[in-house]
Amino acid sequence: MSRSDILDQLKSGNIDYVRVEFIDILGNTRARSLRRAEFEEISNGLKGVLFPESLLILDYQDRPIKSKYDDVIAIPDLNTFVMIPYLERTARVLSFMNMPDGTPSPYCSRTILKKATQSLEELGFRMHVSFEPTFYLLKENTMEPADSAKAFSPEGLMEEQNFLRNMIKNLENVGVQVELINKHYGPGQYEVSFAKMEAMESADSLIAAREVIRDTTRLFHMYSTFMPKPFKQHPGSSMDVYFSLTSLDGKDVLYDANDKNGFSSIAYSFLGGIMEHLPSIMAFAAPTVNSYKRFREVFTPSVPGVGSERHFMIRVPSNFRDARNLEFRLADPLTNSYLFLASMIYAGIDGIKNGLSVDVNTYTNQLPSTLKEALEKLENDSYMMYSLGQEIHTAYLELKNSEIETYEKEITPWEINTYLKAGW
Repeated sequence: MSRSDILDQLKSGNIDYVRVEFIDILGNTRARSLRRAEFEEISNGLKGVLFPESLLILDYQDRPIKSKYDDVIAIPDLNTFVMIPYLERTARVLSFMNMPDGTPSPYCSRTILKKATQSLEELGFRMHVSFEPTFYLLKENTMEPADSAKAFSPEGLMEEQNFLRNMIKNLENVGVQVELINKHYGPGQYEVSFAKMEAMESADSLIAAREVIRDTTRLFHMYSTFMPKPFKQHPGSSMDVYFSLTSLDGKDVLYDANDKNGFSSIAYSFLGGIMEHLPSIMAFAAPTVNSYKRFREVFTPSVPGVGSERHFMIRVPSNFRDARNLEFRLADPLTNSYLFLASMIYAGIDGIKNGLSVDVNTYTNQLPSTLKEALEKLENDSYMMYSLGQEIHTAYLELKNSEIETYEKEITPWEINTYLKAGW
């Protein structure tokens, strides 16, 4: 939607409130709601909305990692302006975060992805991405799965048809095109696939989708959770990520009909860079302590390499020669989509610039088995630190290491049940 279209819509009297939103470095959405007149004023002059900088660096329990912090200014990205279909006279818009002097905040995830895509374009390429997140529907009172339908069964689609129909309608009304939905492996677990878009648009669409799914479940007196492993006895929730590379004029650059694997030299190098930096990427793709409990499941990819079998972490789909998409299979729905994609892009750039390569259908790296291992790899990856920016690299590590420390201090029911009477 153009600036003039937005201003026309504001002046039409159909909008009373606009949520100005931004993404913190853990991938959570933060916002202020403005009256129409106030938003119209800042959208005309691009003055922005003032927030405390601490909001960018909160942990999952809303505690900041700094005791002193400045102001930051949210500059609305009018390309993301949409009406919220299930709220009266309310719109939302995502933002880039600036410092008071007008320079980008080093903690702005969207700015970091923007810089990554610009770096890729300087090499003559664009990345296109499609996210496929999985989530659980939960009963309002018990927080147990909302249904007991079997994997990929029509029963689940029947059980939740009203919710699913409204969810798809709401998603598409905010510009998130749904390609398919299925009843996934766990009871009450569903998977939705979105249309492929350029990297920034796709990252934005995941943020919008999480909001819409969350809100639509509440309208149906349920909850949704994107937690990677919410139930010990049920499958975890993953997020497959399909990606492709094109030239700036839109031509595919991954496929080569003369190669035995169908890969071009650019594909080998880009994938070689991803495998080189895979442990660091995992710190963003699987960003919680809970994420790694999902990796022990039979359905979860466990082979660190590129291959056609479904346990490879980068899979070559059987229709690659037609669709020209590759699949990253180790992300989960709680990833900060901007930092994750930026880390993939910078890794691929490193592969292209240094002529790296990868053997197909072969183990090529060691996967971190815990968040702590992934963070240690990220901490020692000087290329990734330089590419993403030292400030966000340091802040992310501090937030995540604090999360691990807090987790390790917890006394769980399992420990009580196992050890309380030990030694009697």
